[in-house]
Amino acid sequence: MSARLTRRNALRLSAAAALVGPWGCRSRRRLTLYNWGDYLSPAVQERFEAEHGVTLTQDFFRAEAEMEAKLRAHAPYDLVVPIDYVLSVLQRDGLLQRLDPLPKGVEHLDPAFPPWEARAERGGGIWAIPYLWGTTGIGYDSEKVPRVESWRSLFDERYAGHITVIDSKGDVLDQALLAAGLGINSVDKERIEREVVPRLRAQKQILRAYDSDPARGLVSGEIWIAQIDSGDLVRARRKRPSLRYVIPREGAALWVDYLGIPAAAAEPELARAFIELLLDPAMAAKNADDLGFATPNATALAQGLVELADDPAIYPSAETRHTLHRSENWDGSVGEQADRIWLDLRTG
Repeated sequence: MSARLTRRNALRLSAAAALVGPWGCRSRRRLTLYNWGDYLSPAVQERFEAEHGVTLTQDFFRAEAEMEAKLRAHAPYDLVVPIDYVLSVLQRDGLLQRLDPLPKGVEHLDPAFPPWEARAERGGGIWAIPYLWGTTGIGYDSEKVPRVESWRSLFDERYAGHITVIDSKGDVLDQALLAAGLGINSVDKERIEREVVPRLRAQKQILRAYDSDPARGLVSGEIWIAQIDSGDLVRARRKRPSLRYVIPREGAALWVDYLGIPAAAAEPELARAFIELLLDPAMAAKNADDLGFATPNATALAQGLVELADDPAIYPSAETRHTLHRSENWDGSVGEQADRIWLDLRTG
C-alpha cells in the first residue's frame, strides 16, 4: 500500500506517474483509471497488467465536482469511480457508456448492492457496477477521548483544537443534521436554519480544520476525534492501535462507489475486462481487505474469502445497518440553502 491513508485526498503517487499521466506515451496498450487516492490494491493492478499485457495508469480526483468537470471536458479516461449520488447526473448528461451486455460476474453481487440502473424514462439499462461501500462515522483516539456514542461529540468544547470534520459540504451538513436529531436528507428548511446553522457556526470555532485527510491527524496524535470514512479509519488503526471507529446512535451515511466507463473512453473493452476482474470473488476480497472497505461481492463473503468480514467497523451488524441511510447529497429543494450555508462556513 502507498503512504496515503484516505480515499478522499490524493496526490500523484510517484514522479513517474506524474510525468507519464494518462496522456503520456507508452509502448503498450494502457487502461487509464480516474479514481480516488489510494483506492486500488496494488495486487489487483499487478494481476490485471500481467493477464492482459497492458499498463494501468491512474489519475486522481479529490471531489465529485472535479471528477464531473473532467468528464464533461471529455478527458481521455477509460474507467471512473463515481459515488452513488452522482450517477444519475452522469447518465442523464451522456457522460457514461451503457454496459450492454453486462460484465461477466455480476451474479456475485449482493442483491443489496445491484448494478446501477437508469430510470425507465431515461432509457433504463445498466450504467455502473458497485465497487466498494462504506460508512461515514466518527474516529477517535481511545487514549484521549472517552467512548463516543453521538455526533454531538464533534461539537464538544472539551476537544477544541483537536477536532476535524471532512472538508465536504455534504459530510459537514450530514453530521450537523444528525447531531440536531434530523435525518441526513431532511428538507425542513426552517429547522435547518434554526437548529443546524448555529450549531455549525459554533463548531467552526473549535475545529482544528475542515480536513480531506482526517486519518493523517488521528495517526499523528494532533487530532483526537474526527469525522471519517470507515476504511480510512481501519487503515489508520494499523498505524495507531488506540484508534476506534463508531457509527453514532443517531445513524450515519452509507455510500457506495461504482465503476463506470466514460463516454469518451478510448479503451472501453479493457475497462470492461478490469470490471470483470474486480467481480471475481477472490480479487474482490483482496481489494476490499487491502483497502479496509466493504465489498459488495456476496460470493466472496459466502466463500470465506474476506479476511476482515468480522470487523464491525467495515461490515456493520444487521441492527446497525438499519440506522444507515443513503445520502441524496443535498440535491433538490434544499440545494441552494446548503450551498449558502457551506459558502458562509468556508469564507465567513
